[in-house]
Amino acid sequence: MSEYRRSPLEEHAPDLTREVMGRLSPEAMRALRAVAEMRNRPAEEVLREELRGYIADKLPPMPDIELIIHSMAERFYALGYACGTAKRFLRKLRGG
Repeated sequence: MSEYRRSPLEEHAPDLTREVMGRLSPEAMRALRAVAEMRNRPAEEVLREELRGYIADKLPPMPDIELIIHSMAERFYALGYACGTAKRFLRKLRGG
């Protein structure tokens, strides 16, 4: 039986959200409540979502791993071809 286990950050999210909300200015709190009302969702949930988006925008984009692997394969193929050509050249040069 598999049971979903919450991360420590998820377990403390409600406490952290309340702490952040307590530090908001009255204007920011009014804006948050207005957005929450427009979205028909709790203010805490809206704040978590906005913070998640803000942090995601600040993180550098992840590189395209498949593109990197593909370009490496092309280079390794070219390197293998060059090594094979050099090996054949040396064998012919030695007379073998």
